[in-house]
Amino acid sequence: MGLTPFKRCIFFLVDGARADVLQDMLQAEELPALKQYVLDPGVCQTAVSVFPSTTGPAHAPFITGCTPGTCNIPGIRWFDRTQPNGFNHFKQSRSYVGPGSFYMDTDLNMDVRTIFEYFDRPAGVFSFLNRGLGLTENQTLLTKDWYWMYAHFTGHWQAVDNAAWRYIDRAVDRRSDFIFVVFPAVDEYSHHTHPFSEATYASYRAFDRAFGKMAERLHRNGQLEDTLFVLSSDHGLTATHTHFELWKFLDDQGLKTVYYPKILKSGCNAASMISGNGMAHVYLKHGDTWQSQPTYQHIRNGIADSDLIEALLAQEAVDLVAARHENGSIVACSKNGIAEIQDTGSEINYRISGGDPFGYTHMTECMTYDQSIEATFDSDYPDAPYQLSKLFNSPRTGDLIVNARKGYDLKILHEHPEHFATHGSLHREHMQVPLLMNADISRPCVRTVDVFPSILELMGRTIEHTIDGNSFASHKDMEGVYA
Repeated sequence: MGLTPFKRCIFFLVDGARADVLQDMLQAEELPALKQYVLDPGVCQTAVSVFPSTTGPAHAPFITGCTPGTCNIPGIRWFDRTQPNGFNHFKQSRSYVGPGSFYMDTDLNMDVRTIFEYFDRPAGVFSFLNRGLGLTENQTLLTKDWYWMYAHFTGHWQAVDNAAWRYIDRAVDRRSDFIFVVFPAVDEYSHHTHPFSEATYASYRAFDRAFGKMAERLHRNGQLEDTLFVLSSDHGLTATHTHFELWKFLDDQGLKTVYYPKILKSGCNAASMISGNGMAHVYLKHGDTWQSQPTYQHIRNGIADSDLIEALLAQEAVDLVAARHENGSIVACSKNGIAEIQDTGSEINYRISGGDPFGYTHMTECMTYDQSIEATFDSDYPDAPYQLSKLFNSPRTGDLIVNARKGYDLKILHEHPEHFATHGSLHREHMQVPLLMNADISRPCVRTVDVFPSILELMGRTIEHTIDGNSFASHKDMEGVYA
């Protein structure tokens, strides 16, 4: 273990927190505790999340340092085409909503290590990924589903956030050296009302008040100045005015589609697996079995009754569609044009045809990963080439990825209560998230996969496996100075 001023780290994942909202509230002095204990001694800036920008998979970078594609958990719902055909599609379908969330640890790529495995006394609170936690260290193992069920049926999501603070106090009392905590209220109130509703803003304020009480308790116990605080989010949200039923569209194209919760259907030749309602994996049966994956060329040539990509892009609700090229690259399409994206392992090759589908204006054909995020960070689609290429590395990724247009989502049937806000897509408002630390950040353009190695470096740990992220920890913090 290296020299470090920090003895413990508490990570606060405020699910659904928008970077602009949190920064505006800080500037308006509506979050005084965060300003005093995190912003004043540290920094607040914007980071880029992962794709899909949705609960569960977008928690993975903080816990593993890897993208959902590397983790092989490509969405909150996905379809396993390696499973044999059965009477229905139950075994082939995966959802991390509800009890299915317990599968995330076993679905996670076995070559990936979690941050919990790097600490002696870790603790998890309402976490979706828990590999590396013991039965007592996973503090909400037996209660998480009950809290979620209560909040779902009552709409009282603030009760879950309130419970999280009690679990934090217990973990601190047990001398936990790393505590990972998920707060769902901001996300849920955004879905049920609006990302800028008073109910949503009230959840930010409630978080700040509880954070202040916790910080004061740490101060009284002489633990404040050796505690590393990290706050971030998995995604932002945008308001939704129109629902587009993707599975019905696919059926109208001559396909028979399995989708959640209708997974007991039989004889389907398409699957629609939606994450955050703003993106979907579409799987297409190519031939007699699911084993053969159709490429961009197959789909263009009419695997359905028509060119499915062209038909999707003709829909007002659809913004972008992506698929695998037969040469191994990724093809991203919009009404504006087509881009071919090739990931070499250290660089992104980017070539456009007929216009840039993302509206980029200053892209070069060959970029390092750092150059790619720097070139796109302030665009409408930050880091999209890198994120798409990483997601398609997962064999569980769909044959088509569908990205909804802002204001639209891809699901309404069986969505109770109705959602009035959406996330999951490559849009800037979904991909940009806040990042607050009581320590310095050495780079202006960072990804959420970079948080994992930065925490480990600041806590004096050495990374022992290959990850996607790169540390942005400042050397000033490693010199024993409380930044």
